[in-house]
Amino acid sequence: MRRKMPTEIQTSTTQEAQTNQAARTKKHKSPEKKDNTTLVVFFGLLIDLLAFTLILPLFPSLISHYRTNDTSGLFNFLESKIENFRAIVGAPPEFNTVLFGGFLG
Repeated sequence: MRRKMPTEIQTSTTQEAQTNQAARTKKHKSPEKKDNTTLVVFFGLLIDLLAFTLILPLFPSLISHYRTNDTSGLFNFLESKIENFRAIVGAPPEFNTVLFGGFLG
């Protein structure tokens, strides 16, 4: 068996170290950049939901305001269309405001 010279030992040790380093890097890759699309969509929908929820309690007061102060006739026109829809569906007259609020939403 042939004896290795000190320079051969050093070279083979360096090569082994590089091989081990490459194997470790493959196993422990730095994490890829995460895709933030899901996070952005989630927060966008959450903000959208909260924004619409804030206005919903104001619909009945808006409707009563325009019922008394409408001068253009647009409210009366829309209310007559909602009344026709209510009659087709068969809902009681108390639901006109609810249907109108749903129409606005």
